[in-house]
Amino acid sequence: MFSDCIRLDQTLVESAQRYPQRPALQAEDASFSYQQLNETVNKLCELMRAEGVQAGDRVGIYIAKSAAAVVAIYAALRLGALVAPMDVKDPAERGARMLANADLDFLLATPASQAAASRVVSIHGQSGDARAVGDLWLFPLRGQPRRHAGCEGGYVLFTSGSTGVPKGVCLSHANVLHFAAWAARAIALDCEDRVGSQAALTFDLTTFDLFSTALAGACLCLLPDYLKTFPRDVTRWLGEQCISVFYAVPTLYQMLLQQGGIEQARPSALRAALYAGEPFPPQLLKRYLTAFPDLPFYNLYGPTETNVCTAEQVSLASIETVLPSIGWAIDGVEVDIIGDDGRAASEGEIFVAGPTVFAGYLVDGICRDARRAVYFRDGVERLAYGTGDIGYQAADGRFHLQGRRDHQVKRRGHRIDLLDIESAVLALPGVETAAVVARHGTAPDCEIWVHVVSASTGRDEIVRGLSGTLPKRMQPDGVRMARKLPTTANGKIDRHALSLLSLNMEEISHEEH
Repeated sequence: MFSDCIRLDQTLVESAQRYPQRPALQAEDASFSYQQLNETVNKLCELMRAEGVQAGDRVGIYIAKSAAAVVAIYAALRLGALVAPMDVKDPAERGARMLANADLDFLLATPASQAAASRVVSIHGQSGDARAVGDLWLFPLRGQPRRHAGCEGGYVLFTSGSTGVPKGVCLSHANVLHFAAWAARAIALDCEDRVGSQAALTFDLTTFDLFSTALAGACLCLLPDYLKTFPRDVTRWLGEQCISVFYAVPTLYQMLLQQGGIEQARPSALRAALYAGEPFPPQLLKRYLTAFPDLPFYNLYGPTETNVCTAEQVSLASIETVLPSIGWAIDGVEVDIIGDDGRAASEGEIFVAGPTVFAGYLVDGICRDARRAVYFRDGVERLAYGTGDIGYQAADGRFHLQGRRDHQVKRRGHRIDLLDIESAVLALPGVETAAVVARHGTAPDCEIWVHVVSASTGRDEIVRGLSGTLPKRMQPDGVRMARKLPTTANGKIDRHALSLLSLNMEEISHEEH
């Protein structure tokens, strides 16, 4: 049932044929049956085609999460375009860098996001003139038709990059479909389910929301963004909307437990809870498993570049392990621990090979493969992606995390490259040198601290400067001004010493400015 589609847009077409009158999408701005959603997508396709959008083009979706955004994504996919969801809350400068790095051909906006989209396009160096396509606005970003190298269609998700330029993770139709079909099978998703969607469309969690749901003919229910800051309202929404499947980051589950009253008011229809993006604090997960012993919780692991590659249904026994378990490799995907010599090892970096692994990064418009050839423990040499996570495989086959090997951290479910923030700090006037480190204390989420050396720029100016160049999810928690930064024996900035300093200092946090 879940293996017939070879393109993401086919998931909608097939469910429209099987379940034409069943609910497909429910949001604040509109609701559709599968037949209605399919027809609406077809109409937008025709309008976009008339304005020059064709197979192989790259289309940015500059629309807040809504029914309109879902329609736009499906329409662009149906035209054979490479689809790039963008966050309308990001600073315009960052949006312009995304346009350039992914070499987008068009940008779609709503009337609500048109002005912001025009600013992004202008910074990108285009006129900002838009054409009406139904209720949406289409910004052409090129003069003449052109062909792109690689990534002929599919999905692009932007992640934090160490150079300060967002990296476009290029996912093929097959990459996303393999995960979507596996997930739908794993939790027995069907047309009676109502899937609650809370993640931004720029976050890889929504590939499950959109495409696993469509494969099964289930109903996708979009959680209004404004409810996220009111945990009790989220709990109430889950109940009122009869949500049966919910996929979220542990931070949100934690809020529902500590502030949302979910233990006392369990959503009656909820039958499966999925989480990913960051570790789930064991003591809080234990509270869920104890309060709802009949509610299965699924731990899904994988960076954006591989989507989910390991998973497990957690139990009270599995969360008692010393190091976090991320489960077993999902069907059809190869996962192994690789040492520095490129061969399987007892401890090392987690590498992933198989159908979920991305096509490459979009760099200056060109899709560049980031995989490398390594030898798995079965002796087979495979092209695989190194996740940057260090771990080991237990005797029962489960994988366990031990930490990161680079400057990337997870905060509130978002992967953030600390060097991306550092690049933004160093670009500010008067900054002589800077280092950005993560502070891992007793809280489940890390904090990000900036250490700056500057004779002419103060802390307040640093905070203001970063607020205008970095999205909210990347804003540091604290800024510390210093006369000099500690160095290692070979003269490099001693980031370990700075992280220890961050743990002990009592500087004014970002939120207090």
